[in-house]
Amino acid sequence: MEVRSITAAEARTVRHPVLRAGLPPESAILEHDDDSATRHFGAFDDARLVGVATFFAEPCPLRPGPSAWRLRGMATLRDMQGRGGGRALVAEGIRVAVAAGATLMWCNARVTARGFYEKLGFVAVGDEFELPTSGRHYAMIKDLGEPS
Repeated sequence: MEVRSITAAEARTVRHPVLRAGLPPESAILEHDDDSATRHFGAFDDARLVGVATFFAEPCPLRPGPSAWRLRGMATLRDMQGRGGGRALVAEGIRVAVAAGATLMWCNARVTARGFYEKLGFVAVGDEFELPTSGRHYAMIKDLGEPS
């Protein structure tokens, strides 16, 4: 798997069928998608885009204070899950966030993805909650260490 920068529009081509199936295509447009500081990464299997993740600076409501980045729109095509693309995407997002001075990464993870994030060092905080367009989630955080 190769991870490289992609556009928001490219991210939506994987995000929509995986995270918003059955909803209109515009449901895959996320707040901050088109901000200049937002970073979108794609995991490629040869030339095929198989996974996406979006990262940007945003304070964590569960841990105010630390310089935090948020992970959103993480999606891997079903036939490519479990092959390392998701891990590589998160690693690249963390690398970029740390380089920008982040000390915390956070996300809202679907209940079905909790184990994936826990293997990457994220910790669930608080109770399970429901998001109207995407189901049951946990808030998850990962400490990234002190800035260097």
